[in-house]
Amino acid sequence: MLSEFMRFLGCSMQVLLVQGLLQHYEALRVANTRFADAVRADQDLPLLLPGHSNAGVHGRDLAIQSMTQMWLLEPGEVLPKAGVVCASPATIRQAENLNQAKDDFRQAIKAVREAVTGNKSRLDKLIDRVLQQQDEAQRRRIDSLQLALKRAKINRLDLLRCYANIRILPEQLMSISWTWARTHSAIDKISREDAIEQAENLSNSNAREIALSRLQALSPEQSLVFKKKLPNQLRANLLYRQSDEVKRKAITISGIVLCQDPILPERWVWRDDPGEADKKAPPRRITRLDSKIDPEPYIKALHLHRYLGDLNGQ
Repeated sequence: MLSEFMRFLGCSMQVLLVQGLLQHYEALRVANTRFADAVRADQDLPLLLPGHSNAGVHGRDLAIQSMTQMWLLEPGEVLPKAGVVCASPATIRQAENLNQAKDDFRQAIKAVREAVTGNKSRLDKLIDRVLQQQDEAQRRRIDSLQLALKRAKINRLDLLRCYANIRILPEQLMSISWTWARTHSAIDKISREDAIEQAENLSNSNAREIALSRLQALSPEQSLVFKKKLPNQLRANLLYRQSDEVKRKAITISGIVLCQDPILPERWVWRDDPGEADKKAPPRRITRLDSKIDPEPYIKALHLHRYLGDLNGQ
């Protein structure tokens, strides 16, 4: 009886987590709209969209679309990657509210993932998995939840944009110089069992057979890591004045940023994304983490590498 009650309690908690996720999504949507309205009301303040040739008189609308983007872009749709928008104190407050709503939404998604043992599936499939585990006693509540989620079109959300906070630059900004980081990678430890599951999902039969064969040859003690080069990352060097002292600061930037001053900085420098075709890119530097990982992929189709320590111990 106790085990049945605990199972029911666990199922009920999962449904509550999905309900909470939907509530945080709605709060995010409202905060996003209010922020857009605030930026639109600042129409007399200047903005800068470097590297975007179609700005013109529609620059503010483009900036708002870029900063408030929550959905996956349609094929061919292009929005400004960077820029500076001068903002009033009211808009700064709305940006702070939006950032809090983004953080709350991210935590709500994390709670749902943890309720399904850290599953990294697509958000809509993750929610379906939670709801399908419920019994008949939960059915009416589940039906209303599924309808609400369908109306919200939550499966089309671009989670990276939903998570990305609106950056607010320091006051008395003197200059901003954009640049690109070209040497960073995504590195995550992965179990042999999870790697086998990923290999089984490979669409190419030849790659699937090779991957499964190599994974079966591994001992359970051997460690694997997922390592994939990420797209070039936008960064910026700032120069600003604070208490009559000139300060310098290097930051990572995600999209358009807000300037608390009523005017744009006197100096700015924009550099286009060098892309993968840049033959003059400097050689990749070995980091302390990379030094522990075999530079040659063990399974190329899955971007999986082995730890050097495991290899030395063979």
